[in-house]
Amino acid sequence: MSADIQIDAFPPPKMASRMEDVGVNKSKLNIWSMFALGILAGAFIGCGAIFATTVGAGASMGITGGEVALKAAMPYGVMRLLMGLTFCLGLIAVVVAGAELFTGNTLIVMAFASGKVGWQALLRNWGVVYLGNLVGSLLTALVMFASKQFTFGGGAIGVTAVTIANSKVGLGFVQAVALGIMCNALVCLAVWLCSSARSTTDKILAIIFPISAFVAAGFEHSIANMYFIPIGIFVKDWGGAQFAEVLAGAGLTPDKLVNLNWYGFFIKNLLPVTIGNIIGGSGFIGLVYWFVYLRTQRKTTVAAGAPKRVLVVDDDPDFVEVTRTILTKEGYKVATAANGEQALSMMKAEKPSLVLLDVMMRTPLEGVAVSQKMFADPALKGIPIVMISSIDCGDKAGLLPNNAQIPIDAWIDKPVKPETLLAAVRRFVH
Repeated sequence: MSADIQIDAFPPPKMASRMEDVGVNKSKLNIWSMFALGILAGAFIGCGAIFATTVGAGASMGITGGEVALKAAMPYGVMRLLMGLTFCLGLIAVVVAGAELFTGNTLIVMAFASGKVGWQALLRNWGVVYLGNLVGSLLTALVMFASKQFTFGGGAIGVTAVTIANSKVGLGFVQAVALGIMCNALVCLAVWLCSSARSTTDKILAIIFPISAFVAAGFEHSIANMYFIPIGIFVKDWGGAQFAEVLAGAGLTPDKLVNLNWYGFFIKNLLPVTIGNIIGGSGFIGLVYWFVYLRTQRKTTVAAGAPKRVLVVDDDPDFVEVTRTILTKEGYKVATAANGEQALSMMKAEKPSLVLLDVMMRTPLEGVAVSQKMFADPALKGIPIVMISSIDCGDKAGLLPNNAQIPIDAWIDKPVKPETLLAAVRRFVH
């Protein structure tokens, strides 16, 4: 087995750094690629909805002589659990296959809060992806209607589809917002947990329980509803007179379906649910984890005209020289140390504004020991530390303690892009 394979999950501080980088990359996607990936995500979530609708068909209905009659076939909670488990297909496909899902992308707010993504880029991503999700979901609903799969099971699938859609357009505005908040808090929790993963299996397991929970609890997901409600409208309006009788036999008479129309879809459901999803994803998950792990807690303010001193602690001369060149061009005064002992001595002699600290030097985790000694020294405790290393992929990764035990302010992976390095330095030196 390769020594580069690591099975330990990334700890939360590292997860936050990874999510921030993902947000930056998502915001920079080409608009047409972004739109195409949005269409895929809408279709993937639609497939999850198809699976859940099919599994849920007949849960509260029985088929007798070709007619649908109401009856208690399975406990409500058990069936909701099964529907939740099957709906997981949608987010698993989005995360593993690669697609752009609006609800998960509300976590881009973490990169926005750090100043790495601007308002324009944030809203561009949300708008394009949301439209792509809508197109993908509607196309999926049209294909499924054309397939007449809603007639399967003596019409049980179609009755279930209409029942689900009708219940969604019957929600009150505040209720829909609240259900949307809870839904996307769980969806973004699933995405957040995926950032701890080192394998596809990790990602799938991280997704199952949060997504099953939101479906089982009856929370509202705007992108899922882009499939659930249109397919219900198609079946109701275009299913034909014969299927209208099947719906009526299940108690779904025209007077019970007055809200199941495009106004009910866009205004009564999609609008409030989308608002709730934004609040739940960006506020309850994204901004909370940004506040805990990414906000600047230690920074150095340099007086006008005073030198901005950066100490680079690394035993790789090539990395040191490249870093010195990049920072010197931007007006920083760079000092270097090749080991922890030398670095601590230099810090005490001339306090730097920031320390760029390598993890591995003469001994494994020497940089970790340096950061801990700095934190224990009142004279050095306030100096921001940016740790730079490729240890995530190295054979020493298993030795690394939880980031919560390392008193650092940020973590950057090697190889380091110049813009990433400068952004980190500017974040802590003002």
